[in-house]
Amino acid sequence: MDTLKHAINLRAERKNNQKIKDTIIRDLRVYYNSLPSKALYPYDYQFTEIFLNILKSKNLKCPHYDHLYIQVGKTIEDCLIHSIPYDNRYENGIAVIDYDEYQQQNEMGKQNIVFEIISAGLKDIATIDELDIGMINNTIDEIKLNALNTELVHMTAENENYRVLITYFSRSMEDGNPVYLNIVEKSTGRSGKIQIGKAGKDQLYFWVSKLSLNSNQVKIKARKSSVKTDLYLKDKTRDMEFNIKELING
Repeated sequence: MDTLKHAINLRAERKNNQKIKDTIIRDLRVYYNSLPSKALYPYDYQFTEIFLNILKSKNLKCPHYDHLYIQVGKTIEDCLIHSIPYDNRYENGIAVIDYDEYQQQNEMGKQNIVFEIISAGLKDIATIDELDIGMINNTIDEIKLNALNTELVHMTAENENYRVLITYFSRSMEDGNPVYLNIVEKSTGRSGKIQIGKAGKDQLYFWVSKLSLNSNQVKIKARKSSVKTDLYLKDKTRDMEFNIKELING
């Protein structure tokens, strides 16, 4: 049996399988093996992080797998031949792109096309595996409002008086993502926001690992030192403290 027929049969079997959704999404990736390297970059990188962050926050559940891969190609056949999973940690959706049209677009046009491709790929997975299509459609609509200017929440903490959020914007592998400390005083609604630096999307999880606050200070701590932590963080400040009054009054 050739690869294409095998892929078609696997999708048919997958659609008929009983699906107990008990695994929360952990990763989302876009692959385009039949296109040039980085053909859709940086938009694929940016939008996958936005979709992943929001779907994780909503606890999108999948049957047995926690990685969702979207195979993009110029034809359905291109997508299908790369859609055969090699282990049970992930499943694939497919999305077709008119790559000639994509190349002729300006930056906003390219951005929109990549957004639609990821949306289509997620809907394909949801249709086959009976994921929460309402949640996915709501997420698509939510992202559509601000597109790449969607502010993502990394971590929150609060006490009786304040609520603190660490947020970031998905940007690029080269420049990193701008990361912000946000604070709101519950009784008055007064707020403050400062940029605390930049971090890659993987680096952020090592850099801002613990967030706490008391009546006077917000404290941010990195993960405990290890070979992996040191590799990711290099010379980044490991522990940070901020005065709450200065944050709000500043």
